[in-house]
Parts: sequence; C-alpha cells; structure tokens
Amino acid sequence: MAEDFLMLNPGPVPLSKNVREEMARTLVSHRSPEFAETYQQFRDGLDYVFRHSTIDGRSSTDNGMSIPLMGTATMGMESAIINLAGPKDEVVALDNGKFGERFVDIADRNCLVKPIRANWGDSFDMESIKETITSNTHLVAMVHQDTSTGIMNPIKEVGEIAKENGAFFVVDGVSSIGGDEFKIDEWGVDVVVADAQKALASPPGISAIFATEHALESFDNTHAGYYQDLPAYVKTTKQNKTPFTSAVTLVRAFVVALENIKEEGIQNRISRHRTQALANRTSFMDMGLPMFPNLYDHSDYSNTVTVVNLPDPISGNSSDFFKAMKQRNVSASGGHAHLKNQILRMSNMGDLSTAQVLRGIQTVGEALCDCGINVDTDSALDIAEKIL
Repeated sequence: MAEDFLMLNPGPVPLSKNVREEMARTLVSHRSPEFAETYQQFRDGLDYVFRHSTIDGRSSTDNGMSIPLMGTATMGMESAIINLAGPKDEVVALDNGKFGERFVDIADRNCLVKPIRANWGDSFDMESIKETITSNTHLVAMVHQDTSTGIMNPIKEVGEIAKENGAFFVVDGVSSIGGDEFKIDEWGVDVVVADAQKALASPPGISAIFATEHALESFDNTHAGYYQDLPAYVKTTKQNKTPFTSAVTLVRAFVVALENIKEEGIQNRISRHRTQALANRTSFMDMGLPMFPNLYDHSDYSNTVTVVNLPDPISGNSSDFFKAMKQRNVSASGGHAHLKNQILRMSNMGDLSTAQVLRGIQTVGEALCDCGINVDTDSALDIAEKIL
C-alpha cells in the first residue's frame, strides 16, 4: 500500500487534521458577533507568535499590534513599504534571493530604490551595507530566511545600521515566524511580515504583519492602494473585523493552527525546527550533497528549509530526480529561475513529525540512487535518527 502523500516543498506546507476539519464548518457572516469573537482569537494567537518567538519565552516587544491581512505575504511586503515610504523616499532593499528580489521590485515601483545585491545564496558584505544605508535612507527592507536559497540573513546587524541612520526597518519573516527565533525590539524591526502557509502551518491565502508603535504612528496611506490602506486595517482590526470581506474559512483555520502552536509551545517549536533542519543538513551532506548557501560571519543556514546542490550528473536536468521522489509520493522543490536544475529545496516548516523528516531524507537518497548517484541512504538515515 502506497504511503500518504508528503509535501516537503517550502510552502504551502502540510496541514494538521484539526486545521483541515475547521475549514469544513458551516460558514458565518464576516460581520457576525461569532466571527468577531473568532477574529479576537486570531489577533491573540498572532500576538503570541509575533511577540514570543524567543528562546527564553520572553516577549520581544511590549508595544505595537498584529494586523491580519486578507492577502498573501506579498501584500504585506508591499503594504508595509507603501504605507511608510512615498515616491520621493529612498528605500534600500537587500537582494540575495528570490524574495529579496521581490522587495527590490516592490520598492522600485513605488519609491526611489537603492538595491544591495549579492548572488543568490551568497551572504551580504556588511561594509557595503554600512556604506549604502545613510541618513538619506528612509526605509530598509530585508528577508530574514529566504526559502529560495536556504540562507539566514543578518537581521540584527542590519537593523542596527538602519536605526543608526533613522530608517524604518521592514523584514520578511515569512519562513521564520512560527519556526525560528525572531526578536522585534532587539533587532530594531518596525514591521515584520508573516504568512499563513509557511511555518505557521495554515492554508495559503492570508497573512499578517506586526507593526511597532513607531510604525503605527507613521503609517500614511497617501500613496497606498485602496486595498492596502494600513490605517484602515488598523482601525478595523481594533474592532475585530476587516475593512473588506474577510476570508472567514481561512481565518478560522489559521486560528486553529495558532492554537496548535501555543499548545506545543513556541520555544519547543523553535527547538524542533532547529533539530529537524540540522538532521536534514547533516544527512544530505553525508550523501555528498553540499550546502548551497555561502556563509560569512553574520549569516547562517535557515532552520526551516534546507537547500543543497544537486550532483553534476543530474544538475543539468533534474526532472528525473524529482520524478523519482514523486513516485514515492513525496514532493520537494527545485530552484527558482537560473537555479531551476541546480538545487534541492526541502522544507521542515510546520508540524512535521520525526517519521516524516526521516521519510523525506530516505526518499532523497533513493531518488538519487534511481538517477545513478551511488549514496549510502542507510548511513544518512542513521545520522539523522541520532540527531532527531
């Protein structure tokens, strides 16, 4: 009998049974008292995750608020920029992956963008960042853990530079919130963006931001789109509703996913993600798959997605490798754009069990063997089991 389908792509991620079941409940009006109560639960759950994603469990900030958005994280990224910066404001956007590139594109459409670029998967040169961010910089935008490359960028160090120059700091925390540590005040973050479908293990379609009081007081909708008017979202969020029609079913499922996180405990969840990521990294390197990101002093490997180089015999055309994985009812991802056939991206975001992580590792080993790459899958599994 074939095993159940296991999705290990870096988003969307598998959903727990109670999250899936929640979406089947009878629909209610998004303006009903019942849904207002659900929305308060939603806000409370988001506050818990945004504020308490720390190793010691302490709140990383005592001010600000969570703001749910009825759109994916790209809406959150764009909303944060266009409600804090105008057409004549300088925005420094850091790009060393697909989603850093997205920040550059968003800023280029709406502001005076000054990109800081590195090759995808390479670390940023801190001296270049210090030279580029100046007193003329109005806002700095950066991705924490980029799922396109598997790199963790130096948020704390860049946040310090942004604050020294009086700039707002907007961070894409999409693949870290709910899966790894995130310190809002200590890292100088004004707005952080999260998405339902990544480490928060909820259905795709909605997202949220956390904005500090400094950002809330500075939001200006003069240049914002009608649907991305953050002052309007702030006003209605405080009334436990949205400015427009709410995604009732998705919000309900998100609430259950956040309750699952609170039940596990965010500190336990962070520890589990870090352990699972270490197991993936170590086992893949045992198979002879080198890590893709190039680390410098202030960068690290992501703890929610592992990205490795595929071996030469299949890196020119990886379709047979991913087909071999699919035949075992497991899916993972290749690279974006020019990295399409060169890398493997495997997620451990969400609520994966030890057995599921080991199944993913085993599938990679077996798929490599199917493609003529001789690897010792048993050795890799033994290493992973000891870590897990």
